[in-house]
Amino acid sequence: MKTVAVIGAGALAHIFCRETQRLLSDDYRIVAVMARHEEHANELAESLDADACTTLDDLLSSFPDIVVEFAGREAVKEYAQRVLEHGSDLVIASIGALADDAFRKHLEAVAKDSHRKVYLPNGAIGALDLMQTFALMGNAEVVIGNTKAPKSLEGAPYLKGKTLSTDKKEVVFTGSVPDAINGFPKNVNVAVAAALASGALYDATVQITSDPDSTENVHRIRLKNNLMRAELTVAGKPDPANPKSSTSTAWSVVALLKNLASPVQFF
Repeated sequence: MKTVAVIGAGALAHIFCRETQRLLSDDYRIVAVMARHEEHANELAESLDADACTTLDDLLSSFPDIVVEFAGREAVKEYAQRVLEHGSDLVIASIGALADDAFRKHLEAVAKDSHRKVYLPNGAIGALDLMQTFALMGNAEVVIGNTKAPKSLEGAPYLKGKTLSTDKKEVVFTGSVPDAINGFPKNVNVAVAAALASGALYDATVQITSDPDSTENVHRIRLKNNLMRAELTVAGKPDPANPKSSTSTAWSVVALLKNLASPVQFF
């Protein structure tokens, strides 16, 4: 049995912990939960019979086999290196942190030197394996579209000073992946994951649409090269406690752990 520690105690962390405990208890035990606010860590940890932590040192003192992050891209940048150097593998849910080229390459080097793994789950989409195939084949054209309700986009830096329509659908952003993650840091982890997997971090085009009639977060990804084309559409309900995120993000990490523990693995 492997031990797991969780950074973050928000809505997605709650789903992940509950379902991992329910479905994967023969293979994993959650031993620690970390949050900046002690009461949040205590609330989740008590339901798991795990340690509640407010510092990374406390979290790593249990020497977890795997650390799972659900705390945002700044937390990834702050904690990822120390997690790997301490001897834990790392699952990153906030993949947007890896849009920073220098940071991503540094983290890859740290993981290699520490003989550790960094796992990037499918999150709110899927088919990262297919996207890696496109990357190997080369010259992929990648277009990533996100459609969300206005309330799911509220607070994004790119929209500062702008008011989204409450009665009509509108494209609010078209541009590169780095610009998208900087302008919508809590909304486009999907774009970063797809662009990284397909080898198109600086070539992919991102389009973000606000739709007042939308009750789902809809992600559409189109890939094309000289030999193959693919279109992927995934629609998921936003988490009621955090409309900027899809509940499927937490479930994808559960599925990742299930795959890692299985003698037969899907790719």
